[in-house]
Amino acid sequence: MTGAYQFLKKYGVSIGFTTGTVLCLIMYAIIIGGYPEFNPTEKELYGSSIFDFGIFTTYFLIFMGVILVAIFSLLYVIKNPKESVKGLIGFGLIVVLFFVTYSMGDGSLTTELVNSDPTLLPLDVKYEEGVTQSTGVKFADGMIKFGYIMMILAIISMLLAAGRDFIKQS
Repeated sequence: MTGAYQFLKKYGVSIGFTTGTVLCLIMYAIIIGGYPEFNPTEKELYGSSIFDFGIFTTYFLIFMGVILVAIFSLLYVIKNPKESVKGLIGFGLIVVLFFVTYSMGDGSLTTELVNSDPTLLPLDVKYEEGVTQSTGVKFADGMIKFGYIMMILAIISMLLAAGRDFIKQS
């Protein structure tokens, strides 16, 4: 394990950038090779499959990144449980905040929302403005509130850290 760590410590950034460059070049070659000579409409362009390699590669890399972060975080927690207590408490608070903001989400459908995306309507439900609920709209509204709260907390923590550093320097 130490040998792999030392190897990645020395060459990890280079490997990452090289992999990204190669994948980008492949994607650009596919796009340029499959791009029609005429000026396609948006519908024709979105209907083509020339962007699929880049999209699926991005999904795969995000998935792998999330899996690796989860695995290595779990390994660190198992190896160093006492040092991980603050991080686990913070993670627990974020999970609690997630569920609180999700429950605060408003899933009420408006005519404007239904007209823009009819798939938001639940199946076999008669639509009534402001009464009919959609889980997708509730989730989106909850995540927007979660994002706002996390952004406010990040700004407050940056200001407190800057103030603490300013006081320490004085």
